[in-house]
Amino acid sequence: MLGTPLVRTALLAAALCVGCAFSPDPERRNAALDGLSPQLAPDAVEVVVELEWPPGNLGVGADGRVFFTFHPDARPSPTKFAELRVDGTVAPFPDAAWQSERDDGPYFVTPLAVRVDARGRVWVLDHGDYGAEQPSLTAFDPTTSAVVHRLVLDDDWGSMLNDFAVDAARDVVYIADTSAYDFDPSILVYDVKSGAVRWVLEDHDSVRGEDDHLVVQGRFITVFGVAVQVAVDTIALSPDGEWLYYGPLTGRTLWRVPTGALRDPTLDDDALATQVERHGAKPTTDGATTAADGSVYLTAIEYDAIAVSHPDGTLTMLAENAELLAWPDGVALSPDGQWLYVASSELHHVIGADLDELPKHAPFRILRVPVGGSR
Repeated sequence: MLGTPLVRTALLAAALCVGCAFSPDPERRNAALDGLSPQLAPDAVEVVVELEWPPGNLGVGADGRVFFTFHPDARPSPTKFAELRVDGTVAPFPDAAWQSERDDGPYFVTPLAVRVDARGRVWVLDHGDYGAEQPSLTAFDPTTSAVVHRLVLDDDWGSMLNDFAVDAARDVVYIADTSAYDFDPSILVYDVKSGAVRWVLEDHDSVRGEDDHLVVQGRFITVFGVAVQVAVDTIALSPDGEWLYYGPLTGRTLWRVPTGALRDPTLDDDALATQVERHGAKPTTDGATTAADGSVYLTAIEYDAIAVSHPDGTLTMLAENAELLAWPDGVALSPDGQWLYVASSELHHVIGADLDELPKHAPFRILRVPVGGSR
């Protein structure tokens, strides 16, 4: 989410809104989890590792290694993408050379989203500083750290390739383009084998942010007095790969669409729109992933919580912990399905804030929550 270019956009918005006063409006808050009690006690949320800088998204390998980004909006240095090894140490991944600009090979600009697919490949999505540089999607072999696939797109300032889901069986990747400053949110469909990339559902209601007011741990999230509202961000693939679940961060609906329709290049956006379904209500969300039974785990930013959208569309709260689940961001299931890993990015201390003050909010954490028994 959000970064340095936000200042320019917010200044423009502020200029257009001279004389307007902004304050949290309870009627515009997403109250999807109001009245629900968590299934787990607060102490069920376990600390996996404490970090000096906010994590972003993460994935868990079959060997127990956790691959994660340091959130690019916090301007991490020197490491942008790392692994938590089974011995508890943190190291840059795939190596230190990837972490900064170089002339003799590829490098990370602003990596954010991470997924470990069913074949064990570690995928990293880099939005290229909101398209000011070339966005990229890179897959690594975790054993050798070698690049096994890489897609580099043309720079397109204002885009934001935010999060994604990998269908390893069909070799297709679905990417949420939040389009943070271009204001044309959409979903990318990338055919890994052919190299074909298509932007679909551009500006459809299901990918656009809603006019919600976001309040996290008592802070109304604004920049220059303008309420932060974010388009399609949350995205997850059903276990059988037949459905893509998605929705805007500031939005009250979890949508889904058949992936067969997304993969059909003969369907234009009007035809594809007829295939989109409302799955159920959701809170203000960031990360998402699916369980074997088809449930969708969702971070619930305003509630310091994890929510579950069940196969019938009903919504429950899995866990709540105001101290640890501070702006829960990326999520990933362990390969055995017993644990849900969560990156707590604490973006309410990042967005519109003085990053020099960020260290006083440390430590930042990667957490996990038991889920095997609930499935």
